[in-house]
Amino acid sequence: MIGAALVQSAWLSRLSLLGARPDLLWLLVLAWAVVRGRDEGLLWAFVGGFVADLLSSGGLGVQTLALLVVALLGGLAWGQALGSSLVRLLLQALSAGLAYHLVVLLALAYTGRSMDWAYAVLRIALPSIALNVALAPLVWAMLSWLERRTRREGFGR
Repeated sequence: MIGAALVQSAWLSRLSLLGARPDLLWLLVLAWAVVRGRDEGLLWAFVGGFVADLLSSGGLGVQTLALLVVALLGGLAWGQALGSSLVRLLLQALSAGLAYHLVVLLALAYTGRSMDWAYAVLRIALPSIALNVALAPLVWAMLSWLERRTRREGFGR
């Protein structure tokens, strides 16, 4: 997570596709919470968010809080009736993306940052949510593979 926070801060934060920015930390936290559950997702969110906060010019705790919300939503076992795990993942990614950006925008507003809300939502948050939701299945597939390779046998799994 420390390496992902460094990559996010140094390189991915400068990458933009029509206003959308890939968020590696968000993707990793969400996918790990889906694959391994809420508790491990919360751990990844705390570590990654803390490092991202240290590297960010935003308020200390903003990224940590937003990523903790992502882990909580990603770790929920809802939507079992929907069938496909891909459909559940996409719905969890959408809800986590909306919650993440809402938490960040509210936290920045609370700390006194002036912002154009319409611009922030329409030109930054929504395109970024769409991009990260589209990337979520790829990251989920990679972390699912990693989880299968590193799973401890005989420990309730």
